[in-house]
Amino acid sequence: MNSQRKQLAAAIFAVWFQFLFAGNGNAQERAPVPDAAAQHAARKAAGEIYGGRFALAKTADEKTALADEIIAAGLKLHAGSADQYVLLDIGREIAAGAGDAPTALSAAREIAQRFDLPGVELEADTLLVAARWARTTPQRTALATAASEVVGKLVAANDYERAIRLCEAAQSAADQAREFRLARDFSNMLPELRTAQQQFQQYRDALAVLNDDPVEPEANLTAGRYLCFVQGDWELGVPMLALGSDEPLKNVAVMELQGEETAEQQAAIGDAWWDVAETREGPERDLLRLRAGSWYRRAAPQLAGLAGLRVKQRLEELAKLDREIPAAPTRPDSSAPPLAVAPFDERTAKRHQAAWAKHLGVPVVWKNSIGMTFVLIPPGEFDMGSTEAEVVKLLAEAKATKQPSWYSDRLPAEAPKHRVRITQPFYLGMFEVTQGEYERVMGTNPSHHKGDPRRPVERVTWHEAVEFCRSLSSLEAEQVAGRSYRLPTEAEWEHACRAGTTTAWYSGDEESGLKSVAWYGFGWGGRSHPVGQKKPNAWGLYDMHGNVWEWCSDWHDNTYYANSPPEDPTGPTSGSRRVVRGGSWFHNAPISRSAYRNPDRPSFRSHSYGFRVAFTADPSLNQ
Repeated sequence: MNSQRKQLAAAIFAVWFQFLFAGNGNAQERAPVPDAAAQHAARKAAGEIYGGRFALAKTADEKTALADEIIAAGLKLHAGSADQYVLLDIGREIAAGAGDAPTALSAAREIAQRFDLPGVELEADTLLVAARWARTTPQRTALATAASEVVGKLVAANDYERAIRLCEAAQSAADQAREFRLARDFSNMLPELRTAQQQFQQYRDALAVLNDDPVEPEANLTAGRYLCFVQGDWELGVPMLALGSDEPLKNVAVMELQGEETAEQQAAIGDAWWDVAETREGPERDLLRLRAGSWYRRAAPQLAGLAGLRVKQRLEELAKLDREIPAAPTRPDSSAPPLAVAPFDERTAKRHQAAWAKHLGVPVVWKNSIGMTFVLIPPGEFDMGSTEAEVVKLLAEAKATKQPSWYSDRLPAEAPKHRVRITQPFYLGMFEVTQGEYERVMGTNPSHHKGDPRRPVERVTWHEAVEFCRSLSSLEAEQVAGRSYRLPTEAEWEHACRAGTTTAWYSGDEESGLKSVAWYGFGWGGRSHPVGQKKPNAWGLYDMHGNVWEWCSDWHDNTYYANSPPEDPTGPTSGSRRVVRGGSWFHNAPISRSAYRNPDRPSFRSHSYGFRVAFTADPSLNQ
C-alpha cells in the first residue's frame, strides 16, 4: 500500500505541474459530439444488436465481458462517427454499472480522445457511477486506485466539486476494501480540497471585481495570493501583488518587477522577500522564504565576503524545509521574452503579458491620469487577413445570407493572408473611449446615444479621434511622463483583437459564441452599450467586436496586403479613406470578424463610429 500512496501523491502533483507549466502544444483534433438525433438513431441500432445479450448478462463478469466486446467493436468503426461514439459510451455505461472502474475508465478515455468533450469530467462521472456499483474488494480497490489520478486532474482543472465527491467515494471504497492507509490518504486530502475550493471561489470572485476595476487593490491581492501561494504561479501573481493592498507584498513585488542587473541587486530582492516572510506565519512564511531563495540561488555564485556568507547560510536554512527552491525568475533585462506567436491559448496569452511586463518593469494593466484603463499587448506574430479560398467562401456565404453588397465588395481586400510581426509592445485601451472620457478631454460629447458616460463615444471622425489623442498627450501629467497617445495601426488592432486566435472572431467560428463577447446586429436594442459588459478576449480587451467601429491610423488600399511589409506595417503612405475595424451594434456578425477591413472617409461621422487609444510601452509608467 505504500506504493499506492506514492502513486496517489505523484499522480496528483504530476498532473498539477503539467497543467500549470505545459506549453501550448497542438492537441489531436477531435470530432464534435454527435447531436441528439444521431445518437438516438445509433442507440436504437445498437439496441437491436446487443439488447438481447444485455438482458442475459446477469453477473458483473458477464456485463464486463459484454462491455469489452462493445468497446472493441466501437474502436473498429469510422473515427468520429455517431456509431463509434454511441458504442463506446454504451460500453462505458455497462462497465460502470457493473462496478468495473478500469474498463469503464478506459472507455471514457477512448471517447475523450476521439470526441470534443471535457475528458476529465467524463472520467470523474464514470468513476462516481462505478463507485455505486462496486461490490467486491478487488473492484473497490481498483476504484480507489483509479480515482487518485482523476482527482489530480480535477484539481488541475479547478473542478473542486467533482474532486471532493470523487475523493469521498474513493475513501469509502478504500475503507470497505480495508485499504486503510489509502483511505486515510483520501481522508487527509478532503480538508485540503475544501480549502482549495474556497480559495478558488475567492479567486474567481476577485476576478469578477477586476473585470470592472482592473486595479482594485483588494481583488488584486486576493488574486495574486491565490496565484502565488496556491498555484505557485509567481509569474502571473507578482504583477497582481504589485497592485494589491498589502503594502509589504506590494513593495517587494514592485521591486521584483523593476528587475536587477547585479548579484547584489538580486540578493537585495531576495532580502526583501525574506523580510516579508519573517512577518508571516505557517505555509505563507515558507513560500515567501522559498521565493527569496530563488533570488539567493541566482546571486550566490557572484557574491563574496559577508554578503556571500549570509546568502549561503540562508540557502542552507531553506534546505532544512525539505522542499525544492523554485526556479529563479527570468532575468528581465538579459534578453527580451519570446514573441507571442499565434496560435496560442488564453493562459499562454497571460504568460506573455506577464513576461513582457516584467521585462519592461511595467504593469500589465495601468490607468492614466484621467482614469483610462490600458492593457499591455506583447509583440508577436500572427496571420493577418484571409486566404483567397476563404474569401471565395465568404462571398458565397454573404450571398446566401443576403449581406449588404458593400460588405461583399470589400471582402477581396482581406487577401492574401500574410504573416505579420509586431516587434514592439504597446498599450491599448481596455475599452473603447467612453463619452465621459472624451468630454473630459475635449469638453464636448458629439454622441447620438447619450445618457450614460460609460457608453463609447460615437459620431467621431478620424480627424477628431486623432485630435483627442493629441489633446490627451498634452495634459500636464501625461506630458511630464512623456506619453504620446495615438490610434493603433491596423496590424496592431488585428493582433490585439485576435489575441492568439485564428478563428473568425476571438470567441470562435460560431456566431453563438460571439453573443457572449459582442454587441452586434440591430436586434441588440438599436444603440451602443456601456463598455465592458461582455466577456474580454485573452489579452483582457473588451468590445473588440461590435459596439462601435474603431478608427485605425492607416490609410486603406484594397491591394495593400499583397505588398505589406512583414514587420510593423503601417498601411499605404497616402489615400482617400482610413481603416475602421470591428463592426458595431448596428451591423451583422460577419461584418465584425477579426479580419474584416472597412474603409471610410476620415471626415465621415456615424452613430456607430468610435475609437480606442494606444501608446508605445516603456518604463516611464514607473514614474
